[in-house]
Formats: sequence, C-alpha cells, structure tokens
Amino acid sequence: MADNFQKIRLLGSSFSLKIDEDPDYFKSIITSLEKMFSKIEQEMGVRNPLRIAILSCILIQDELLKEKSGKSGSVKNNDAEKVEKMTLEIIKLIDEAL
Repeated sequence: MADNFQKIRLLGSSFSLKIDEDPDYFKSIITSLEKMFSKIEQEMGVRNPLRIAILSCILIQDELLKEKSGKSGSVKNNDAEKVEKMTLEIIKLIDEAL
C-alpha cells in the first residue's frame, strides 16, 4: 500500500500524519479516540486537553494490558472507582508539577 498523508484534528490540535495503513482503518482509529475523549469530557467533567489525553492513555493502556493477559471483560465497579481515583490523583500530581 502506498504511503498516505492524513490530516487529523484532535483536542484542538491539527496535524498531518504519514500512514501506511488503509485510510478507512486509520479513520476508524481517530473516530474511536474522538468518542473516548468525548466520553471522558462528559462523564468526568474534564475539559483540559492534556488531562483528557492522559486519561485516555491510561484507559487504553489498561485495556491493552488486560487483553494481553487474557483478563479482558467488564471491569467491576469497585475496580473502575479505584482506577478513576488513581487517575485523578495522577492529574493532581501533574498539575502540581506544572
């Protein structure tokens, strides 16, 4: 497949990426990220783009590690609350460092 440049806009930033993937597949990735960002913004009340990106990375990494270890499936409410609490603590530490 020929190299392809795709322009994207996420969290207020625009840029072009050179991709080797099918453009439709790449667009599905971007759409998935947009949905995740929107969900975090709505459910957690987070408005800062950096915070949204960090929370998204944490959630994606959690999902990836669970999938790799064969522990995929729904997260228990207690676990979700722990993850949310830890995430908010990480954001607080980041704010203090900035």
